[in-house]
Amino acid sequence: MSAKTLNRRFFLLQAIMMLMDCITVAYISPILVSLGYSNLLIGQVMTLGTLAATLARPLWGYLNDRFSCARQVTLGGTAAGAACYFLLTWGGGQVWITALAVMGLYVTVVCMMNFIDSWALRLINSGLPLNYGATRAGGSLSYAFGAVIFGMVVSRWGFRPGNAVLWVLWGLMCVVALSLPNPPAPDRPARTVTLGRGIGTLRHNRVYCVMLAALFLSTLASGSMESFYSVLILSSGGTEQHVGIALFLQAISELPVMFGYTRIRSKTHLSAAALISVSMLCYALKALVLGGASSLGVVMAAGLFQALSFALFTPACVDFMLETVPGEYLATGHLLFLAIGQGAGAVAGNALSGFLAEYLGMGWMFRTVGVLALLASGLALCCAKMLNRRKGLS
Repeated sequence: MSAKTLNRRFFLLQAIMMLMDCITVAYISPILVSLGYSNLLIGQVMTLGTLAATLARPLWGYLNDRFSCARQVTLGGTAAGAACYFLLTWGGGQVWITALAVMGLYVTVVCMMNFIDSWALRLINSGLPLNYGATRAGGSLSYAFGAVIFGMVVSRWGFRPGNAVLWVLWGLMCVVALSLPNPPAPDRPARTVTLGRGIGTLRHNRVYCVMLAALFLSTLASGSMESFYSVLILSSGGTEQHVGIALFLQAISELPVMFGYTRIRSKTHLSAAALISVSMLCYALKALVLGGASSLGVVMAAGLFQALSFALFTPACVDFMLETVPGEYLATGHLLFLAIGQGAGAVAGNALSGFLAEYLGMGWMFRTVGVLALLASGLALCCAKMLNRRKGLS
């Protein structure tokens, strides 16, 4: 397969995956608002979802490392996610059904987005000419237009039409995913690649562990914004259509950074860890702006920080894994990193933000988590310095 064909197909895979995420996960909070759930209950339900994803991510990564079954897991996981969305939109609003559906979406759709990243990691590590940043831009592009179009659909017909769209997208994903290669089998015998050995190896990696702590703190901010950004738009006088427009602006702002990530690294000469520090600083600034926002326009404009937060973090995280994690545990290391850093961070963040939003208001909630993201940026910068010292000694 030529480099152009590989990148084009992976671009389409990311685009389809992010459309599925846009329809399902991005609209969980508005769905819960439409069901009459309070801010506290929204935080509790989202906490259950992120907890479920935290437990599932390392297992998905281990499956990819040991059995090299990326295509099969991606298709099975997204099909299960479409079924969970049906349960969420047709479950009648009962709390236990809604909680199960949200947990299912996090275990499937949310985890599959990260799983596709680990698929890319292993292909790159095997020597295939995959440009991760450019292909990931396909996800940002489709998410941008999907958000604004689905926002208009929701405003007129509600959330249920998304069920039919999801199955059409899943059919397209089958065509694309089956045309891509599975990662190569591990060099070591499969029986020696175990989850326990992988965790043990990563536990002794000091830079990995410090960056993990930074990601946990940063996710207290990013997870809170993900859960309550659309709620803040609605409480500021916006509608579901405004939510769609805001998500469009966020996603479209990612494109220049995603496409230009390789050039950004070459021009700035910054390490992946240093770029992660910059991205966490931008998460902090976004949270602080949202905490002081006095109008709907400011709330929506704050979404443009996405360009230098999420859009910079995502490809920099892939580079960080390639630079610091042994090749036979790349998928495990990447998904364990996201499970603890983003998953456990989001569990704590959703619980904290739900409590703060309920009793102190969303303004103080965003300000509090913004300060925590500032601390995360400092820790990530320490990682960059540790890596520079290590290179200087080698």
